Parts: sequence; C-alpha cells; structure tokens
Amino acid sequence: MHESGSPSSDGAGESRRCAAAWENLVNPIDLVSSGEVAVLGEAPGNKTLYVDASAGGTQAASTNPRLYLSLETASKVSVTDRSAMTSGAWDLAIKRPILFTNGGDAGRGQGGAVFLSEIDFASVDKDDATGRIFASESFFEADCTPKLDATGALRTSFDEWYDYDTSNNTLSPKRGTWLVKGTTGKVYKVRILTYYATPDGGIGPAGGRYTLEVGAL
Repeated sequence: MHESGSPSSDGAGESRRCAAAWENLVNPIDLVSSGEVAVLGEAPGNKTLYVDASAGGTQAASTNPRLYLSLETASKVSVTDRSAMTSGAWDLAIKRPILFTNGGDAGRGQGGAVFLSEIDFASVDKDDATGRIFASESFFEADCTPKLDATGALRTSFDEWYDYDTSNNTLSPKRGTWLVKGTTGKVYKVRILTYYATPDGGIGPAGGRYTLEVGAL
C-alpha cells in the first residue's frame, strides 16, 4: 500500500491516496517545455548552463509545463509533467522560482537536495556530501493537505533558495551551494547564479531564466 503522497507505480503520475490533491497542487501540463538549455562554458568537471524555465512568463505559467533537466548530460529532457513522474531521465524540474528533484512525491528516482550555506561552489567536493541528509520531495501532509510556502507555492527540497527584495520585486540566490542527488543516486553540486539570465550569459529583466553552475561529485 502506498503511503500518503508517494507516487503510484502504475504510471498515472500521481499519488493514489492524494490523487485529487496532486492534480490541484502540481497542475500537470501534458506538453514538453519549449524552454532552452545551453552550455555557456566548461571547466574541468564543471559546466555553466543557461536554463529557460520561464514557462511563458507569469501570466502564462499555469498553462505551460516545467522544464526537466538532466544534470548528467547538461541537457533538457523531453518529458511532460505527466510522463516525468515515471521517467528516470531527469534530475531537476524547474518552472519559474520552483525547483524540485526526481524523487518522493515528484518522481520515481532517488532525488533529494541539501543546501550548504555559505560554502563556495569551487571548494565543494565529494567529502562534503558524506553524512548529509538529502531532503526528498514531500508535497503532502498525512491527511493529503498540500505543503505550501509563505507565498502559497509548492514547498520543495529547494524551498527558500532565494532572498526576495520587496523594493523592486526581484529574487537573489542565497550564497552557498546545493548538493543534489540525481535520479540514479549520483550526487551533483549546483550553484544558482541568477534568475534573470540571458542566453549569452548576461543579465536581463525577465525572470525564470537561470544561470547554473553544475558539477558531478
């Protein structure tokens, strides 16, 4: 018997006991994201990526799917919000400021994440992952009540990855490095550089476009 909030094994892409709550919370769109993923630069063991997870902007986000990213190949995975639930090809799902891993209530993988506050990306190595507890994706309480953050958005393992500036309504990534357990259990280090990237690696006015640093541990 499935526990509350855990994905079903029949490919339905939702929790059996929390099926209605899953649909309302996740709002799965049965389309593949049109967002772009591009490698902006490479260094030994690391890559810098541009990821367009803008989902059509704030007004159209509810009708556009998440972008699914493979950290292993540094590329977009062509799955929909529904097929992603039974896919082992992706490691991170991103849609505007919401990120989650492929595990728990989000997918069939072994995904999870932990934040290393104030630790610089370049200095993080595999020893930093030893003994860490990776938070898996847990979207529901025992009674199927959705777990939401202060803004009413889905609470994930990447909760509170940014600081919000009320004076200009902008998001700034917190200083530090994320350890992300991928769908196969392989661990990566991820740094979010900006939420306002441009395809050439610059900074622009529109949100939902990330520059990420990614490296395998």
